[in-house]
Amino acid sequence: QKLVETRQAVIDVSGATEISGPHIQLMRASSTIRNPYVDSINLVQAEILKVLRSMPEDDSPALSPELKEIKRLREDALKLSIKGIAQGMRNSG
Repeated sequence: QKLVETRQAVIDVSGATEISGPHIQLMRASSTIRNPYVDSINLVQAEILKVLRSMPEDDSPALSPELKEIKRLREDALKLSIKGIAQGMRNSG
């Protein structure tokens, strides 16, 4: 209730029709442009996570040196996907 009253008071004082302001169109356009790129990285990230979770733990005897290197490379790819999504969000608001 308090939030509704505060929101209405801001609208009354500012004379605006809504509280979000004129920048909302820019934010919508920005996310429309960003989403196809970030969404595709997100899909890759989900696939990497799925594969990593199916791999043996680091201290498992089933983890051969070759498999350990593959796991390390996939962990690096996961970190890059996280950085890519963060950069996409930062660059487009």
